[in-house]
Amino acid sequence: MVERIQDTKRDYDGADEQSVKGGCDTQAERTLVIGDMHCKEEPILERVDAAIEQLGCGRIVFCGDYVDEWHSNLLTMRDALDALRTWVLKRRADGLTVDLVTGNHDMQYRLRETGPGTHAPLFDEVAHLLDELNVRAATTVGNTLVTHAGVTRSWATDCLDLAEGTDAQTIARQLNSLLDHGQKISLRMLAMAGAGRGGYELPGPLWADRSELAHDPLPGLDQIVGHTPVESIDLWNIPAEDGVRTGARLVFSDTFSLKSNLSPIGDGSMLLVEGTGVRAVTDEELGLTPWPATIWDWMTIHVLPFLG
Repeated sequence: MVERIQDTKRDYDGADEQSVKGGCDTQAERTLVIGDMHCKEEPILERVDAAIEQLGCGRIVFCGDYVDEWHSNLLTMRDALDALRTWVLKRRADGLTVDLVTGNHDMQYRLRETGPGTHAPLFDEVAHLLDELNVRAATTVGNTLVTHAGVTRSWATDCLDLAEGTDAQTIARQLNSLLDHGQKISLRMLAMAGAGRGGYELPGPLWADRSELAHDPLPGLDQIVGHTPVESIDLWNIPAEDGVRTGARLVFSDTFSLKSNLSPIGDGSMLLVEGTGVRAVTDEELGLTPWPATIWDWMTIHVLPFLG
């Protein structure tokens, strides 16, 4: 049975059995992981700035889907992408480590193919920005793999060379090799979608639904993902085949996504990884305006003026 760790700050602090194995590259480094942004770069990056200042984060990892919000248009897309580019380049110039992985929405622009919410006139602009910011298929935080949706055992068995090992660094290297290959056959391997997201293929690392990943995770691999909206940072312990040990730990971080009416699904919390521990960082901790009120303010500026 999957053990789901409740999404409160208390549950993440200091307990080894509730940690993501490996954590950061060094005990001192604090890594902040950010879920899907979907054109809400401006309000989300303000929250990231607050966390950097108050928590002393040395690295920021974004889990993908920087584009395509409900009711977005070419103008709001360009504004959001310009905000992302400006922020990332400045923060990197200031010495902060900033890593970005690609989401399923972002991949449609690399493929030059329409998908849910895709703005086809921006194919080239978005693809160029993804390259400029060195957006990857995967990265690692310590011994934990970070992708947009997660690596399932069925997909990895079919698409990766597991003989090389299943550690996070090896898997990330193979995923990034598929991205760097650049041909549609390789990109479409990353973008395979299973039944959980309306597809007919194996659930791939850009499209796997939370239910598909939890049902069939790659054993021995701890993972951090976005993609499936959650109410707050959510950690699941997946038991090993012996039913006693923990075979994998999965952390779901997509807390910024909205419903079609633009009401928030999640609470806007972010994931802090330090050493071997993980925990949710909340608005209350950072002294920020609650996420629902922030989204209302954002919507009145970036959405409502464009609706008929």
